[in-house]
Amino acid sequence: MSLDRSGAGDDAMRGTINGASSPVPLAATLPGMLREDPFTQQLCAGLDEVLAPVLMSLDGFAAYLDLGTTPPDMLPWLGHWLGMEVDPGEELGLQRALLASAGELHAIRGTRRGIELALEAALGIDVRVTESGGSAWSLQPDAQLPGSPQPMIVVTVDSTEDDPIDAERLDALVNQIKPVHVRHRLQINEL
Repeated sequence: MSLDRSGAGDDAMRGTINGASSPVPLAATLPGMLREDPFTQQLCAGLDEVLAPVLMSLDGFAAYLDLGTTPPDMLPWLGHWLGMEVDPGEELGLQRALLASAGELHAIRGTRRGIELALEAALGIDVRVTESGGSAWSLQPDAQLPGSPQPMIVVTVDSTEDDPIDAERLDALVNQIKPVHVRHRLQINEL
């Protein structure tokens, strides 16, 4: 057996396995009368060769959907399927952690905590988000409302010389995560 990646790019993770036999040969499932026919045997052998990669892929399909075992080139596809965009150039552990937190992140999407968790999962750093609004109660009907009337968030991150923050990437991520009507400002503290 040999691995054939012809027609696939240099970064292809999978290929066909030449000489792989079908896990379920079709000829063995035929009635006895058809098993003796040489043409039927050859036809089934050809179909087995064509279907073997499909059947082997289906047998391992659960591994493609498991974040711990899926090949790296499947992570962006899974991310799209889960509604989470992952950067294929990012570290694999970070991509897998982001996709693993998709359920929790979707439940609190657009909230202060949701923005913090999404940015922490995507960047692997501590993030602090401050909102412009607030809540309070008062016995007076026309009491002053807390916060400012314009919805805005301030995203604060710490950057070091050893681990600099890409401000453009951070800005793009915040734009994807925050509610569309909320303005934002980045505050990168150089340590």
